[in-house]
Amino acid sequence: MTPDGFTETVRDDCMDFLARHARHHLETLRPTNPHAFHTGALWDATAPTYWEVSNGEQVAVVEGRRSQVGSPLRYRLRAGRVIAERVAVEISESDIRRQLDDALYPGVAPVRKLAAFVEAFKGLVWGLDARDLAILYDVPGDPTVVVAQLPASAMARLSDHVHRIFDQSDAVRIIASLAGTDDNPDGCTVLVRQQVRVED
Repeated sequence: MTPDGFTETVRDDCMDFLARHARHHLETLRPTNPHAFHTGALWDATAPTYWEVSNGEQVAVVEGRRSQVGSPLRYRLRAGRVIAERVAVEISESDIRRQLDDALYPGVAPVRKLAAFVEAFKGLVWGLDARDLAILYDVPGDPTVVVAQLPASAMARLSDHVHRIFDQSDAVRIIASLAGTDDNPDGCTVLVRQQVRVED
């Protein structure tokens, strides 16, 4: 970093890799999956990245990591397969409150009703299995987090909560917002965190 801000440093890790392994036996490994598996946000230069590869007979994992920012990537070949699992559902209370508030009219939703809905929403979502949620898209910059849509059964229960908490005219507008039939096409979404690991 300079007084003017961040500077970009371009590294060619390939030459460092070739120099370290110049006398080793070489074997062609081809990817078995078109995707790299990142274990952290893309801006985290020290988070390991995995690629599943095969020599045609055995499947293995190439692990790329650096010990600190600015150091070259170090690669190692590991036995096993890459497992990416959805492990947790995350909820942004402020986003939920804002979506409900916007569905009605900014600033008019009663605080106690918003709080009651948020609690009902959390109770419903945390009872869901993260593996059953439909993925809409990845969170830019962090491949370990995706945006997911609630299943229809959860939306039906959520609609019941809305009708119990809000009056009829407000409930209609809120349900349209949660279902994505208003100006927000995504509707009611949650964040799903994925965990990447290598299993032998």
